[in-house]
Parts: sequence; structure tokens; C-alpha cells
Amino acid sequence: MESRGPTAHRPPQIKELVSGILALAARKGERIPLATIHSIVYAMKPHEPILSGLRFSLTGDVCYSRDIDQAIHSLIDSGFLKIDGRSAVVTGRAHQFWRYMAGFLTNSRIQVIHSVSLRFHDRLRRDAKNP
Repeated sequence: MESRGPTAHRPPQIKELVSGILALAARKGERIPLATIHSIVYAMKPHEPILSGLRFSLTGDVCYSRDIDQAIHSLIDSGFLKIDGRSAVVTGRAHQFWRYMAGFLTNSRIQVIHSVSLRFHDRLRRDAKNP
């Protein structure tokens, strides 16, 4: 997730949108069950226009998105997440992700992604309290 100097504003790739949703409102040390990431984003998709390009495979009660998986691996590669068992653990560095996104997105677009990230993490924390 390294920016290569100033670039023109461009539309984000779906992997970058999902990475932003996972990263921007995360708290250091927070554990995010991997299957929960897929299910929460799937539930949010009809209500969040920026997720319209995200595709899922559904098998029974299980939903999976390759785009989400790629975003998770990208965040692992950048040192933002680490895997511990069946959960992703937030290591921090959200400020670095903000800077990366600022290299190709407008502030208003980053704020939209941050708002979706806040809703994702609110739901994640609410679901963790009431399984």
C-alpha cells in the first residue's frame, strides 16, 4: 500500500475501498473474526453504494468475497493486520493508510469511506457484545 508520489485523483479499486472500510475506523489490538468480515460487509452492501461492485459467493449460510480476501491480505502485507487463528488483529497504522489513500482520492471520498468504516466497526463491536 505504498504511494508512489503525488498522483492524479482516480477511482479506487474495490480492494482499496474494502481495505479502507476495514482500516480507517479500526482500533489497535482489535480482533476481527475473518468470517464476520465477509458477513457484515455482505449485509451492508445493499445500503452502501460504494460497495456496489463487490461480488460474493454464497454457499448455505456462508458468504465469501475474493475482493475482501484480497483486501485482508493487502492489509497484512502492509503490516496493518496480522492473523491469529481465525481472526485478524489490528496492529495500528491507520494514519499511514489515510496518507496512502490521500495520494489518489479526494478528502470527501476518503470521508465517505471512513463513514462506511465507522458503520462497519460499530456493527462489528455490537455483534461481538451480542453474539
